[in-house]
Amino acid sequence: MLKSKFKFRALSVPILIIALTTISIVILTENLPMRIEQIRWIDVYMSILFLFTWIYLVFGIFRTQIIEITIENKQIKKKNYLGFKQKYDFQYFDGFQTSIVNSKAGSFEYLYLVKDDQKIIKISTAYHKNYSELKDKISINLKDLGRIQFCYFNEYKEMFK
Repeated sequence: MLKSKFKFRALSVPILIIALTTISIVILTENLPMRIEQIRWIDVYMSILFLFTWIYLVFGIFRTQIIEITIENKQIKKKNYLGFKQKYDFQYFDGFQTSIVNSKAGSFEYLYLVKDDQKIIKISTAYHKNYSELKDKISINLKDLGRIQFCYFNEYKEMFK
């Protein structure tokens, strides 16, 4: 049995979510009720920025990428931290694809378990300490479908499927 291990980066996402939520609640409770003529453009801008950041962290990163993976026999179990668990046989997947994501923090490899051209499970060197072990175990059980070009637009689209 092989179980994924998280890097500190993965643990910082829930901390950011809690901080953004707390800051938003404090700001709202201190400023409500508010009349429309009191609202400044910066208030609207910051509210929208906080909201989109929160949605991205919770529904994007937290739900789809910070997942616990367990590989056992011919099965892979996925558990995200919103409480959803799923179990798949390796036969279910068509194979796996990889891509490289370049950022200011460095380059990270992502591995996608694919079924009918849809990315079902995402594993990354950015969030998983034992990514190489997980990839080795997966490559024994699944066909390598090659490298794909990473596209932020497609990633954002897939977050809300």
